Amino acid sequence: MSDDVLIVEGLEKRFGRVEALRGLSFTVPRGAFCGLFGRNGAGKTTALNAVTGLVPRDAGRVVVLGDDIRYEPRAETKARFAYVAGHLRLFHWMTCREHIDFVAKFYPTWDKAREQELLEMLHIPLKQRVKTLSTGQYIQLQLLMALAHRPELLLIDEPGNLDAVVRQRLMETMIAAIAEEETTIVMASHIISELDGVCDHLCIMDQGQTLVSGPVETTAASARRVRYRDAPPSPACEWKPEQWQGATVRFGRDRDGVWAVVAGYTPARAALLDEYVGTSSYEIEPLSLQDLFVALTEDQQAGEATS
Repeated sequence: MSDDVLIVEGLEKRFGRVEALRGLSFTVPRGAFCGLFGRNGAGKTTALNAVTGLVPRDAGRVVVLGDDIRYEPRAETKARFAYVAGHLRLFHWMTCREHIDFVAKFYPTWDKAREQELLEMLHIPLKQRVKTLSTGQYIQLQLLMALAHRPELLLIDEPGNLDAVVRQRLMETMIAAIAEEETTIVMASHIISELDGVCDHLCIMDQGQTLVSGPVETTAASARRVRYRDAPPSPACEWKPEQWQGATVRFGRDRDGVWAVVAGYTPARAALLDEYVGTSSYEIEPLSLQDLFVALTEDQQAGEATS
């Protein structure tokens, strides 16, 4: 039996002629903090909306907490996970106190003691109406209502536009949830450095597709930039990320020659890369996750313009 809390396989979603998701795949094991990374417009929000059943998917498979979802999660499954996102609409005419009490009625697992802890941690203005909340307060109210029923899985869309204090508070709250309750968290973000040292799993996506997914430690240890100094003028390679020999590779060219960024670099693949590019003269540089993210997701035109 799989211990993966979330399984996404071949997820596809179109909006008219726009392909928002094009075969997105990743898995998240129980107790992990998974960063779902991608540039603005990469499809992160659409992916989370499809996983939670807010938008129907066109193709692919989604398994949430063992529930192999056809259209949307069953009511029993919905009670076991939570979704926090700025685009979710709350009842704006209620006060925060009224909204918390209203939501609590739908969850048999609601923990009043946990609610009080979160109130003290997040400083929710209970007498204030939801429509008057700032962006940060709005997200914090959602987070409180998400965590107070002790979900097994917490999905968070990119908060955005939060000041440093609020961001720090959110991170501390989520880390505490993992440590104390073994909650599994998936957080979408376009800032990989924001979760550096926090997440232990990741999925880097671009244009609706998976570029890299898996444990952070493994990905970081195998991220390399290989510079080929005397490569032929036109190597037989594409200037976009691609799955190649079990790794994710992106080739590029600058004034110093051809380079390859590799997620999944091994000595065995080095020899195959030499043959592919057409030279065995190269230098290897380790890459941070931030550098890997930038190299894999930068505009394709950027690589072509420097060639």
